[in-house]
Amino acid sequence: MTYGRKNLRLVYRPGRVYPLYLDPERDRDLIREVLQFYLDNEGRRFGDIDWEELRIVVGDDRLYNALRKTMSYFFKPLQVEGKVDPRILRLRVFQLVNTKFGGFVPQSSRGEAIELLKREVGVDGDLDKLLWIDDLDELPLTRVANPSIEDIARVYNLETVDTVCVNSSRISIEIGRYEKLLGNIARSIGRLSKLYGLVYDMRYHGNVFRAVIEGPRSLFRRPTVYGSRLSLLLLKIIDMLYSSRVWWRVESETHLARKTINIEILSNSLKPILATGGIEYEVKQVFDSSIEESIYRVLSSLGIDIRREEEPIALGQLLYLPDFKIYRNGKVYYLEVAGFWRKEYAEKKAYKLREVSKALNNLIVVADENLKPFLEKIGVPVIYYTVVQGKPVLPYKRIIDIIDGK
Repeated sequence: MTYGRKNLRLVYRPGRVYPLYLDPERDRDLIREVLQFYLDNEGRRFGDIDWEELRIVVGDDRLYNALRKTMSYFFKPLQVEGKVDPRILRLRVFQLVNTKFGGFVPQSSRGEAIELLKREVGVDGDLDKLLWIDDLDELPLTRVANPSIEDIARVYNLETVDTVCVNSSRISIEIGRYEKLLGNIARSIGRLSKLYGLVYDMRYHGNVFRAVIEGPRSLFRRPTVYGSRLSLLLLKIIDMLYSSRVWWRVESETHLARKTINIEILSNSLKPILATGGIEYEVKQVFDSSIEESIYRVLSSLGIDIRREEEPIALGQLLYLPDFKIYRNGKVYYLEVAGFWRKEYAEKKAYKLREVSKALNNLIVVADENLKPFLEKIGVPVIYYTVVQGKPVLPYKRIIDIIDGK
């Protein structure tokens, strides 16, 4: 869901840049006029609609383009399903005209030729209409929902958030340290980052919790290649942020046509209404991968008390969220599962694990054998596995020896 970077409207203030959202009160008259335009044109052929009239009503080309994308969720060209795929029908008619009429049908013979073609391809009705039944200009504009002014503002604003994120290489989320939901937010950021293949860094800066989430950098990829995943992550936690009673802010590093800028996407003082669809606080996935699930089940079957770690661990100013916690003989160990990572992601994760290992001496890493070049010097035990028929094969006894102090 994005209406395109070139249509993004930004407000520039000293030390602050933020998107211009729609407000259902401030922009009520404009939204009402746009909605009325669509209602007036309901049922009309798409190609007959005077879109220039709507452009004049809106008065801003960027807003006009963005609103057309927004309204496409409520009004669509009605696709008429025929018995024959019009693309296949056009190809078949083209072949017949070439073989039976030498590539050209004179006007005087057109009626007779059309009847012959209809018999050959096995269709009834108006052949011209059947040939172009999928042409957008021929389709009637149809209402698929009954939006209110608030509904239109919500979808437009959600599209705005998505447009910013999709064109960004990172987002940062800052929250006052004493927010009651901070544990849930940090846990969700960690789990969702792993799920979407993102890299996160969570730390305290004085009384402010700061999480930076980004995709693995690469010299050969666009910096915004992970932008859609950043958007998904943010939308998953947005309800929690909106319910916060303390100061918070979400910023992005956004790449425009000729420059890179920091945009304040949302904050406790910038909370546009959004069509989030009631996204739940908790991440539904119990395991981030089948590899994790397999390792968990094998260790459990061996009598190991292994549990999914649900709370971030504070290591000084750094917050770390391991995959599992193991209880053994009155001691606690943390288990990190490193699946197959791309080179850029592996480099960032290895750096993070080296940083964690300086403060955490009871960490065990189980990793894909392809990661050996990246994990050789992280300072904690690393046990490598190979994948056979989709399941990890590794020396589980070594894990038991480590937690038993052997």
